[in-house]
Amino acid sequence: MLTPLKPEVLKVDDLAHEARRFRTILWSFERNLDLLFRDTGLAPRVDHEALATAFSRWRRVFDESKHFASADRHDFVIYAAGLMLKELVAAAPLKAVPDADNDLPRLPATLDHRLARWPEGYAYTSFCLSVAGAVLAEMGDAGPEASRAADDPKFWDSFRENALESPAAAIAFFDIVCGQEPNWDAPDVPWMRKSFTSAMERLDQPPPAARIGT
Repeated sequence: MLTPLKPEVLKVDDLAHEARRFRTILWSFERNLDLLFRDTGLAPRVDHEALATAFSRWRRVFDESKHFASADRHDFVIYAAGLMLKELVAAAPLKAVPDADNDLPRLPATLDHRLARWPEGYAYTSFCLSVAGAVLAEMGDAGPEASRAADDPKFWDSFRENALESPAAAIAFFDIVCGQEPNWDAPDVPWMRKSFTSAMERLDQPPPAARIGT
């Protein structure tokens, strides 16, 4: 299950705002790891300094782009979650290590093949998808369900290869996980997302890029 954390974060009051606090991110991130790695033969090790770095970078860009929420609130939540995924991949605060002392532990045959293929990336994606789904549910909106593409081992191979080379690509892959069309050219540029450009065209507004650059 890609989103074991979602039922728990749904209980957080005013999650849309609480998710902007590092203490909430820390608790929910580590709780997701507890749920995800239970009985897997792997143990998660978290670098809290790197996690704080990922959060601070995310918060800065989030604050600079949050005005886009007025164009399409649903898609902005997805974008913000993808942006968090990008920063997690870049900062790499998680390392999955064997529970056993030997270097080549025998992992349970029932272990989710996606988790076995890229434990860290799967955990980051699981966390971001859970929080995005819970925030949208809090808004009374339908949350994203992991698309069938996420069941394909080749998807995770491509995700890992591209995101480790360019963390911004994680946003595009997250869009695919959420069943949305990605922007491969500039996945981390919010005003180039289809939903936002369509909204601006309907409102006959100038490109937001021009406003931000002034």
